[in-house]
Amino acid sequence: MDNVEKKSKKKFYKRWWFWLLVVIVLIIIASSGKKPEKVGQNTPADVTAKVSESKEFKVGDQVKMGSSIVTINKVEYSQGGQYTKPAEGNEWLNLNITIENIGKSQQYVTTLGQMFVRDGQGNSYQVSVTNKALENPGFGLDGQIIANSKRTGWVGFEIPRSATGLKFQYNDNIFGGGNIIIDLDR
Repeated sequence: MDNVEKKSKKKFYKRWWFWLLVVIVLIIIASSGKKPEKVGQNTPADVTAKVSESKEFKVGDQVKMGSSIVTINKVEYSQGGQYTKPAEGNEWLNLNITIENIGKSQQYVTTLGQMFVRDGQGNSYQVSVTNKALENPGFGLDGQIIANSKRTGWVGFEIPRSATGLKFQYNDNIFGGGNIIIDLDR
């Protein structure tokens, strides 16, 4: 009986699973040192040229992070339609976004875990179902993007009408890593 009691009193930091967890966390932290870089601007000729690195980008910039190139093609604001409307005092912000996978393996995109809008007061807004999502149900960004291909779709957010200093944040993956900040010019 004493042998069983001694074994169960072993401290958690002396157990093998604790150290395995620590190693996994350290690997995740070490691999998250990616930095975004501007690789071009969305132009009619669709030319992609590497440009000097900056921390914040603008609508139309093609921003490379890891094996992804993210571009916000269009920004639209909406008060809703006949059947659906945002809450009182709010409006819908709809972003047309292209994500290009330039890697050798498929990528998975989840708008709820990787995309946010922040305002100048530090408030954060998550993806919301808007009129664009309802009008274009097959043109979402969620899902897999196979190697050397791209996906374009609408992502919507519900924000206060008075919100200013809006910035779009794209996280390279849902476990952290790098992120891209794009100024929405409002």
